[in-house]
Amino acid sequence: MKQTKPRPSEVLENFLNYIDECRTNYQNAVNAVEEADKKELIDLVHDIEFAKDKLERNRVATRFQRSRLERRKNKDIVDELEDIVKFFDELNHRNTLNKMRQLLTKQKKTEEYVHGEREYKPRMAKEAES
Repeated sequence: MKQTKPRPSEVLENFLNYIDECRTNYQNAVNAVEEADKKELIDLVHDIEFAKDKLERNRVATRFQRSRLERRKNKDIVDELEDIVKFFDELNHRNTLNKMRQLLTKQKKTEEYVHGEREYKPRMAKEAES
């Protein structure tokens, strides 16, 4: 019989992977926003300040606009994921995640047994055959 719905371990693993992915995407976006705010912005402001003519200033302004649009995308990712990441950063929730990872390992072993090849091994030797 083919199983149509996912096993409990698959659902649990997908959830844990999602939380890990949220944390990674959040941190990458935070880093990108910080980079745009600190280094990139200062470089662009100086490029505008020292542009030799209007054409160069326009090119820098275009780079500036693209930079800010990219920063906005990353800022939106930060805003979207921040509550999830902070929730699971709290000590009791972090402990729950660790227990869920342990549960996943145990659940996979149980499913391996339940869905694997099983064979009955008699506990008592057959006296009739002796």
